Amino acid sequence: MINKKSVILPIIATAIVVTGGYLYVSANQTASSQANQWQEDVHGAENKGKAGAAVNISGDVHESFTNIEQLKDSSELIAEVEIEKSDSFPYKHVVFTLSEAKLLHVYKGEVQNDETIKILETGGYKDGTEYTFEGNKVFTEKETAIVFLEKYEGPIVDHAYVIKGGYQGKFVTDGHTVKPANGVQKGLQVKTMEELDLE
Repeated sequence: MINKKSVILPIIATAIVVTGGYLYVSANQTASSQANQWQEDVHGAENKGKAGAAVNISGDVHESFTNIEQLKDSSELIAEVEIEKSDSFPYKHVVFTLSEAKLLHVYKGEVQNDETIKILETGGYKDGTEYTFEGNKVFTEKETAIVFLEKYEGPIVDHAYVIKGGYQGKFVTDGHTVKPANGVQKGLQVKTMEELDLE
């Protein structure tokens, strides 16, 4: 004879695990969907004529951050930037974009306001196709963002910076509100400049 407790307890445990997993996935999909929609709203007008197809590149990031304090502590340069120029190019079958960015306000680092730096990102435009990294679009001209950066060391370009965590340290802003990158941890999903706590 089968003991009712030995049958009911595994069923309840399975139901809890399945329900919890569903809720976790649903919450993350909602945040990712909102970030994707926002990026399409911001980038859509500028890039309508540039790309006919889209390719999303997936991969592991060197570092992963769970909150703003971690980003601040690990960054060599934190600044509000305005993108003056962006150029995409291929390197070993991967599309990259190198942007010239004017420093509007430096929060941390060995550079001054109004200087121009270069920022290297994975993704961009090539032959009518838009390439994104984990659903995140590269900078476009006239875009403004708060960026958490480190110096780039590698063969692709000289004297450039990269965004911490691949894309995690990029917050596009209009001066009051900010939009985090797609797919970041909950602790990085901020909406205002105040939540970045940079002053």
